[in-house]
Order: sequence, then C-alpha cells, then structure tokens
Amino acid sequence: MIQLSKSLLAVLSLATLLVSGCATDPEGPVTITKVNPYHLQPGAFVESDDEMIVHEHRRLLHGAVDSSDYTERMGNYYTIFWESKNRVPATVKLEYCQATTGPKVYSKQIRVQNPKRKNVSKLNVTGVEYENLGKVTQWRASVIENGSEVAEYRSFLWR
Repeated sequence: MIQLSKSLLAVLSLATLLVSGCATDPEGPVTITKVNPYHLQPGAFVESDDEMIVHEHRRLLHGAVDSSDYTERMGNYYTIFWESKNRVPATVKLEYCQATTGPKVYSKQIRVQNPKRKNVSKLNVTGVEYENLGKVTQWRASVIENGSEVAEYRSFLWR
C-alpha cells in the first residue's frame, strides 16, 4: 500500500510539472492593462466628492450649447490602455451589446498605424446609436495584429 501511494505521488508530481510547463505567459508582446468605462447619462450634472468624476463629466460636455449638443454627447465612453512590446500596427476593437437589442453584438474599431510602447485608444457609443438602442450592457475590448487577436479585456457580464 505504501509503495502504491509513493508511485501515485510520483506520477502526480510529474503530471503537475508537465502541466505547469504548458501555462502561457500572461505578459505577452501585447497586453491591455486597463479599460476605463464612463457612462454619461442624461439628467442633472454629476455631484461627487471625487473631483475626477466631476471633471470627466464636465470635460465630455464642454462646448455643448443646446439640447441637441447634449443629446449627441450622451452615451458610453471607453478608454483602453494597452502596451505593445513589438510595436506592430494594430487594430483596437470594442465589441458590445446594448440594452434594447439583447444579445446582438455590435463592434467599433480603430487602426493604430504606429503604436508606441504604451498606448491609449478611445471608443464611444454616443448620439443616435445610444439614444435609439440604449446603454451598453456588456463589452469586450481586444487588440488585433496581423489578423490575430493578441490581447483582450472584458466586462464582468460579457458572455
């Protein structure tokens, strides 16, 4: 019995060693370090003790003169922070679902021709699209190089 358990222990140790060698490096050549979502909603101005939240709200509404300007700016804003070690041209893509369309997935993307080591890309769902289809309920950001997805960052609710 003791001999069997030593053999079993040796096999399990070997299997653990082999499986751990298959783990991928989370620090690949491209990583999305953070995504800052911001929902600019219709209604009163934001009141908060956090000056950054108040500033963001005022920054997005700066220059809006009439109600159509305000309506055009309402929606969901995404700031995607990503790093590229190889600095190859890439596409930053945002896939999302909206409140009135259920599981239908929409997407927006921007091409970054000359990425730096650290990059910031901004995508938003605003204006008529936001007014007609509602707020974004779930989202996924990704970076694509040479037709292959190399990094992703998703909201908690993304399927």
